[in-house]
Amino acid sequence: MTRKILSIAVLLSFFISCSQADDQTISPSAAIPFLKDNQLWVDNEPYIMIGGELHNSTGSSILYMEQENIWSKLQSLNINTVLATISWEQFEPEEGVYDYELIDYLITNAEKNNLKMVVVWFASWKNGESSYVPSWVKKNTERFPRVKTKDGRSIETFSVFSDESMKADARSFTELMKRIKQMDKNNTVIMVQPENEVGIFQDIDYNQAALDKYNGEVPEQLMKYLTENQENIKDELKSVWALSEYKTSGTWKEVFGDNPWSKEFFMAWHYASYINYVAEAGRKEHDLPMFVNAWIVQHPDDLPGVYPNGGPVSRVMDVYKAAAPSIDVVSPDIYLPNYKEIYAMYVRDDNPLLVPESTLDAGRAFYAFAEHNAICYSPFGIESGAGDVLFSMSYGVLNELMPVITKHQYTGRMRGIHLSKEEQDREFTIEGVDIAVKIQEPDEPAFGLVVKTDDNEFIVAGMNFRVTFGGDSGNQINHVKKVTEGKYVDGEWIEGRWLNGDETWHHALVRILGRQVNLDEQFRLQQTDLPDDKNNEPFVYTPGAKNRLNTPGIYKVEIYQREK
Repeated sequence: MTRKILSIAVLLSFFISCSQADDQTISPSAAIPFLKDNQLWVDNEPYIMIGGELHNSTGSSILYMEQENIWSKLQSLNINTVLATISWEQFEPEEGVYDYELIDYLITNAEKNNLKMVVVWFASWKNGESSYVPSWVKKNTERFPRVKTKDGRSIETFSVFSDESMKADARSFTELMKRIKQMDKNNTVIMVQPENEVGIFQDIDYNQAALDKYNGEVPEQLMKYLTENQENIKDELKSVWALSEYKTSGTWKEVFGDNPWSKEFFMAWHYASYINYVAEAGRKEHDLPMFVNAWIVQHPDDLPGVYPNGGPVSRVMDVYKAAAPSIDVVSPDIYLPNYKEIYAMYVRDDNPLLVPESTLDAGRAFYAFAEHNAICYSPFGIESGAGDVLFSMSYGVLNELMPVITKHQYTGRMRGIHLSKEEQDREFTIEGVDIAVKIQEPDEPAFGLVVKTDDNEFIVAGMNFRVTFGGDSGNQINHVKKVTEGKYVDGEWIEGRWLNGDETWHHALVRILGRQVNLDEQFRLQQTDLPDDKNNEPFVYTPGAKNRLNTPGIYKVEIYQREK
């Protein structure tokens, strides 16, 4: 009788769980975030991370977070997503003993402040080092071996060629993902980054286990991937492989040669495999999207080891894609000035642009979202930007524009703008309309975007540039019909001033002057319209005024066709 009752209870439990699972598939709030067609979906809607990553140690102390008013600072910066770290040493201070206080606090307070969160797992490696591992791990070099140098020294960095290290990391990470699932009932945590800027600052790990593997066969899984994707793999890898006439089997030296690149591909394979093991274990508990970040190549002629060798730099992206199917995105940390070039290196059909670390430059964010359909832009040390009015107001405008941007990603109807003294203009065409953009004041910030929202309608957002709309078809030519300032409130366009006559040079062009912010003595922000320009010059730009600052604005432009 007892067994029958238990059996009935088990069956009831099963049916209830199935019913709950069915409910989750139809309930937007219950759906786990996921990637689809290179867009991030949260609550069953496309979502873009207007993000900011905290300094490494900021989230390590609840007391510090509260005393420094970190949540208020994040609110003031108009971010919608915070990237925050959890370190292995704090989460598992003793083996098998877990401390949930920090992750619980971060999830609870992110939700309270209407923020989404990305968890960054500082574990086996951070910036090519192993400084965030627990002391019980650091002390046991026999169980957790370190990288060896060419002269035989063991350094403090974990060797990737250690199953024991990999399994210990994975166990702790799995417990973290389990706790996130328990705590997070409203999709506050939307992505996870396991490890951080992995790799070693030498040509190879000289542990005997590593050298034996390097002298062994290239894994069949990698060769299968390269063979099936030969036409599309990165040139840096393809050109090295071509030297062996595209061998489909053999040792690393036989397939790729005895050179620094062969060693880089080898190290990348093993770092990616290690991270995939950790990520896969965590996703079995809570299947959130995951990404890895790269300490990128600083100069094109740098050899592996000048930058962390084995990390997910663009030239080994294919190795990571082959070895780490549990990692959705390979992403760059970009502090270099040639960010436009770097963006392009990381955009592929199987890899959306995700920038987890960069500079406090809103122009880079506009360009990433509009030009490359990015799912995230995130300055590092975001809380230090509190008080940067231009940045916070720019992020505010991006928040206004999010429904427009997400709707028009991957349509070919949106382009990004980021001009400078060195690059003062650009031209592009959107569906037959020739668009020319030129900076107004070369010494001041100039950035924004252009979106074609209807047959003869564009949204132009940004500051400090002017736009002309040209192009012709037969005997018809495009001309500006109407320009209005405005703003979006909950996705709805609220029209402000009509800009006609002198303000558009009699509809010859559109001047993207931006919004003006007044700062009173208490530094409270008051948004006002820019004054009319009465000078002969098209734009007088005065951001240096003590109580006045120009920030991005939003404009709706209607065009029409007339005979030439």
